[in-house]
Amino acid sequence: MTATNEIPDDTALPALAEIRAAGLARALAGLGVEDCHLELMLRGYSPGSRATIEARTGPRRFAVKAYGEDPSTEAELYEALAAAGVAGSDGARVPPLLAWNRELRLLVIGWLEGPTAQQLVEEGQGKRAGELAARWLQRVATLPVKLGPPFGAARMLHRARKWVVTLSAADPGLGTAAATLLEMLAGTQPEERNPRLVHSTFYARHLLDLDGGPGVIDWQRFGQGPVELDAGMFLASVWRSGLRQNVVAMEAARAEEAFLAGTATFLNERALAWHRAAALLRLADKLIMRQSDDWLARAHSLLGEAARLAHTAG
Repeated sequence: MTATNEIPDDTALPALAEIRAAGLARALAGLGVEDCHLELMLRGYSPGSRATIEARTGPRRFAVKAYGEDPSTEAELYEALAAAGVAGSDGARVPPLLAWNRELRLLVIGWLEGPTAQQLVEEGQGKRAGELAARWLQRVATLPVKLGPPFGAARMLHRARKWVVTLSAADPGLGTAAATLLEMLAGTQPEERNPRLVHSTFYARHLLDLDGGPGVIDWQRFGQGPVELDAGMFLASVWRSGLRQNVVAMEAARAEEAFLAGTATFLNERALAWHRAAALLRLADKLIMRQSDDWLARAHSLLGEAARLAHTAG
């Protein structure tokens, strides 16, 4: 094994200890891959929670995902999606499950290659990004997958109360704006029926442009809820991408226009506005952990747009 950067020493993630001590042979058994030829690159890491490692052997690539909690439900989801026809080589896709180990809390999944929707927006292809997101939600609407816990407006409101506390502690002005927004959301909570599979973190960076259509990665927090939840998160993340540059804001608007045109027949406008507002509150909270020089102004912008949307959801 050639480690291209250091694998974290995190006792909460047993798979990492195994990789550090013995390599990936145990996890990759049966895949026809020789562990001694693997190159590893840490791609994402949340201490005590999860880590994502890119593994390469010649032209082949895998995503190795280590967790602090049992990932068996996520493995079950990948299997169910494959059975439903969304892990193949054409059309809408998710990564195929290659191997998993419950004891090590480890998943090995295929690597999907393509630009993210966020990259498309930033590179002047906003319309393409919006079309891909619409195509994905159209496909999800046909899936018979009933796995995952309930995840709708009630759960978003519960989590939003924590975000308001965090924002209030970071800045009194943000706290006031967030509390006002929460009150608006609580008074306009949409009625929800017929839940379906939702990603719940359907950010533009989790949507890929593949040769045959959209691909969606990072399914750790999936559940059952309204399609407007994922739609709102996608639009919120696209809107956020345009905060720093006018040219990107123009492409974000094109992405929104294309997305709304492709989903007009099955999205409820008021529910969508509600979930967009809730998603913007969530994104404002995330700025606190990644404070840049302009984080406060950006957070106020996110909450201002959320308030505007919340008014239309009433």
